[in-house]
Amino acid sequence: MRVVLALDKFKGTLTSQQANECLAEGIRQRNPKIEVAIRPMADGGDGTASVLANYMGLEAMRVEVPDLYGKLTEAHVYWQNSRRVAIIETAELLGSSRAVAHKSDTLKATTTGLGQLIKKAFDLRPAEIWIGVGGTMTVDGGWGLAQVFGLRARDTDGNDLAPSLTNAGKISVIDRTPIPEFMMKTKIVALCDVLAPVVGQGVKLAHFLPQKGIASDQIGIIEQSLKTYWSQLQRSNPFVPNLESPYTGAGGGLCLGLAAVFPNFSMELGASRIARVAALAQCFQGANLAVCGEGCLDEQTLSGKAPQVVAQVAKDHGIPVAGVFGRIADNQNRLVNNLGLNHSFVITSQQLMHASTELSRLSRNRFHEIGIEIAHLLESAGKKNNRH
Repeated sequence: MRVVLALDKFKGTLTSQQANECLAEGIRQRNPKIEVAIRPMADGGDGTASVLANYMGLEAMRVEVPDLYGKLTEAHVYWQNSRRVAIIETAELLGSSRAVAHKSDTLKATTTGLGQLIKKAFDLRPAEIWIGVGGTMTVDGGWGLAQVFGLRARDTDGNDLAPSLTNAGKISVIDRTPIPEFMMKTKIVALCDVLAPVVGQGVKLAHFLPQKGIASDQIGIIEQSLKTYWSQLQRSNPFVPNLESPYTGAGGGLCLGLAAVFPNFSMELGASRIARVAALAQCFQGANLAVCGEGCLDEQTLSGKAPQVVAQVAKDHGIPVAGVFGRIADNQNRLVNNLGLNHSFVITSQQLMHASTELSRLSRNRFHEIGIEIAHLLESAGKKNNRH
């Protein structure tokens, strides 16, 4: 019997590596004969760079750049010299761990520091830069990072405007200084944590704004400000994607700024790229069960998060799928069915009331218990197959 564990992080509790290992311990305790393959996952948000670093053998280089509020902090550029690939993660620099989570601060946060981090990556003269896009507390449409690479937004008096959507209505003209040729040739790939566009049907940027501390009565204003900013941006940068395009809502719309600056820019689903790097499809060959999971199963999970990608790859190979989640939102049966799960397990909601250290300990215990249950499932399936 063989099981493949491919869980994403449980944010604030366990990394993807820790979650998979805790589950594996329970399986092995119940039945040491079960072969357990661990393939930690990420989706472009928190933990993406470290997951890719482990798979690709990347060198971590520490640099000092401003965070989302302009305070100098350490961040990382991950580097693979053989392929000349640099990898950076927006959540490390612009995520909730860096933010003072006050609603009034969100619109003051910018992606300027991310632009400087990308510039540090360019010092290595890479052939490609992969940017994990997701888990940010910013919503400036990438204005700040684009400004680092020569984009200027000015008002009717010719004054430079600070990169904030609160200034979108003041924009009279946007122009930019050309970037060096080597930057133009570098392939820039945004590994987005969600398919969501800025505007459109289904899951979109607005669904993520409350997580960034935006009050509900401000969401419509921010959407309109992004539309105003985009219309000005596209006048001088016609290759900027439409706001209805997939991925544009990831990371507070920062892909708009990337597209405005870099001609060799593309967007894709982060979880799909990571699944390929992890050789997930090959790993599923001969498996009896695949296990996916993350902190919460909700509508956003069905918009390209890691569990959806893992479940789809498993189904493509005819492998049954189990899911492990910190919690499941309303409409549990529909969500489980739409994800294509054969079995689902939940970390009890009571644990969410504990302090983080206690929560981590309790979660590890619960993962261990679920691992034992998964081993029992495999044993039962094995006995059933033997009878047939």
